[in-house]
Amino acid sequence: MSSKKDNANRSSEILEQEDVLQALVIADSFNRKFLPLTVEKPRVLLPLVNIPLIDYTIEFLASSGVQEIFVFCCAHADQIKDHVNSSKWNQSNSPCTITTIVSDTCTSMGDAIREMESKKGVLRSHFILVNGDVISNMQLKDIVEIHKKRFLEDKSTVMTLINKQAKPGHRTRNREEEFLMVTGPSGRVLNFQRLQGKRKLKLPLNLFQEHSSMTVRHDLIDTHICVCTPRVVELFVDNFDYKTKNDFIRGLLINEEIEGNKLFLHVLRDEYATRVANLPLYDSVSKDMIHRWVFPVVPEHISPGGYSLRRHNQYLAKDVSLGRDCVLDEDVLVGSNTVIGDNTFISHSVIGSGCKIGSNVRLENAYLWDGVTVEDDCSVTFSILCNNVLVKSGSTIQTGCILSFQVVVGPDIIIQHGTLLTSRPQSQVMNSSDDFEETETSDLGNKDEIHPNPAVVGAEGKGHVWLPQEIFGEDEEERRIGLNVSLDASCYDDSGDDSDEDSYISPSSSPPPDDTALFFSEVLESIQRTMEENVKVDNLILEVNSSKHAYNISIQELNQLVMKAVLELPHIKGQVKPAALLQTMKKLVKKLSPLFINYFKNAASQLDCLRVIQEHCSNNSSTLAILPKFLLMFYEEDVLAEE
Repeated sequence: MSSKKDNANRSSEILEQEDVLQALVIADSFNRKFLPLTVEKPRVLLPLVNIPLIDYTIEFLASSGVQEIFVFCCAHADQIKDHVNSSKWNQSNSPCTITTIVSDTCTSMGDAIREMESKKGVLRSHFILVNGDVISNMQLKDIVEIHKKRFLEDKSTVMTLINKQAKPGHRTRNREEEFLMVTGPSGRVLNFQRLQGKRKLKLPLNLFQEHSSMTVRHDLIDTHICVCTPRVVELFVDNFDYKTKNDFIRGLLINEEIEGNKLFLHVLRDEYATRVANLPLYDSVSKDMIHRWVFPVVPEHISPGGYSLRRHNQYLAKDVSLGRDCVLDEDVLVGSNTVIGDNTFISHSVIGSGCKIGSNVRLENAYLWDGVTVEDDCSVTFSILCNNVLVKSGSTIQTGCILSFQVVVGPDIIIQHGTLLTSRPQSQVMNSSDDFEETETSDLGNKDEIHPNPAVVGAEGKGHVWLPQEIFGEDEEERRIGLNVSLDASCYDDSGDDSDEDSYISPSSSPPPDDTALFFSEVLESIQRTMEENVKVDNLILEVNSSKHAYNISIQELNQLVMKAVLELPHIKGQVKPAALLQTMKKLVKKLSPLFINYFKNAASQLDCLRVIQEHCSNNSSTLAILPKFLLMFYEEDVLAEE
């Protein structure tokens, strides 16, 4: 009698264990896309809108009913463990338990999953596989139930991939991960191919012979979230050539006829889900968070101290001090105990806690992390300043720069476009770091300066130029640095010695895509279609904004290129005489005035507009002939202010 009771108790215990929803969080990127930031801190602890990335991932899992979370970490494992142990999820009232698993030998996601197989009994049933830099507001419960039901009906089901519907050009699409997927009526994945810059792909003939109905999709992004059966771990263990999830997908599809394993697709339409896979996406997702696309995951809800939300997406934490006549434009978030001086202008920027911003400072599309000091009369544009960076008075940080932890620049210095600075010389970092992203060392000992170069960082500066290494490969055919800057090795030569240039990426040997030209082409086509097909200007603005995010164009470049497209549109088929040009311009200005008003909002943007017009007139006599009347049109449509 007692044995029957014991068996019943054991069965009940097993059932309870199987009902516990588990998740495996891969807290290492196994790539170098965030260098040099990840020299000091792992990617999952980098702040996005002043919250560490992994906090968003765990919040999403906990709100979806996940009860056991395993965080697998390699690089900077001690920092991740300390963060998890001190987080709210480690308290007694936490809805989930979090366990960190550390390995210093794994070099890929596949290795991490194979390592889990040695932890017998840890992953007991179906589990969620997710990267530690995923941002989402979705609920997993229904997807998990569908997955489990499908598995009960068909034991060959091994994984449900969760993708987000997003058309090409969408701001959250990662151009390095573009793919095409073919699915059957049930959502079963039949074919998967990475684009990798290809314009043509070949589909196997047997797809059409064996399936009467299927869907070919190129409107998806990989959320890096999937629901797995325990069989997934076994398959990774059996196939050591599976390094990434894409390897796993390709391998299963190739061997499907032999092994019979099946993948299924679940597509999100209204929910938000994406991975912060590179710096351009860091910028896009930060903007989405401020614009509240991830609701209810918004700053005032997820931040421990909370924020007060004002008009024009202005978020202010407690104890923020604002100087006299300082201007917070739109899309601005300011952390606690931050001081902002007089006559300072801030737009489309995130400022951390404990920052000190001086007077007459201009911050546009800037990301300042905790403890940053920017002294008087400085300018920062489209750049990242890490913890405890000091920008001394009169300095300018141009577009696309990264000032890593504790760097000092200035005074009265211009940090050139796309410069990466670290507090230690690169050779020291590469030889001492335990981060995977920095383990592949180069012979840099005699190539970077032991002492800071005043010509680069200023007379009182403390910092060293970081030279991106050549990392082109199958999964990284495109390398981008900063927030929107294509690699140009010439920007980084602070030694004055040209003898080592061949050791790094040469623009002539590996030319990056001309994103500015692609953006301009798309804007020109969109405006032309708007005029010819009488498309609503609101739709045109949405298209332009999508292209801006897709190509990581700054707002200043956007203003200039929109104006340039309008000026060149009448001349697409050849030079137009002044009389005909005037009539065409009248139609354009009348139709597109909402577009102009949307982008040319302030004096700076209107000056950008006028500079483009001036440059165009110097090369086009017809436009020069009608210039006074053309400017009068802009004034009458309230595009240009009188002053």
